[in-house]
Amino acid sequence: MTRKENVKVLCKSIVTRLENNKSIAFPPRLRSVVGDEVYGLISPYIMTDEDLREKALVKMGQSMEKLAETNFTESEAFKTVKKMIREGFGDDELNGFYFLKPLKSISGMIVSYLMRSHSIDEVYETDEDLEKMIVEIVKTFNPEHAH
Repeated sequence: MTRKENVKVLCKSIVTRLENNKSIAFPPRLRSVVGDEVYGLISPYIMTDEDLREKALVKMGQSMEKLAETNFTESEAFKTVKKMIREGFGDDELNGFYFLKPLKSISGMIVSYLMRSHSIDEVYETDEDLEKMIVEIVKTFNPEHAH
């Protein structure tokens, strides 16, 4: 089950891989800042299984506290609502992440950030190459191996 922490690890992975590939350069002391800024930028556009569960519960009109008190398990009604929400994402679901914008748009947001950020000293790739790299990093990211 993916959680918001997985999105944060994904963002740090993107930054680290771009740095390791020598696509971007920044002072090592800013690595955490850059990862956090990328997370702040894209996290509103990526839902997780945890978010999906909360959205389904809200749609069913039940609160988390009420469910905790009753030892709620996923009923058929809950599973149906959750499935309907998931189907709304179509092809914009990948490895337990549900994208509210196309992945290409999200990678474009990251590239724009990299180009204008005061934390980044140098960008060595074209916008298009960076977008492709970011999309590939996201596609190969496995939340189950995230730490």
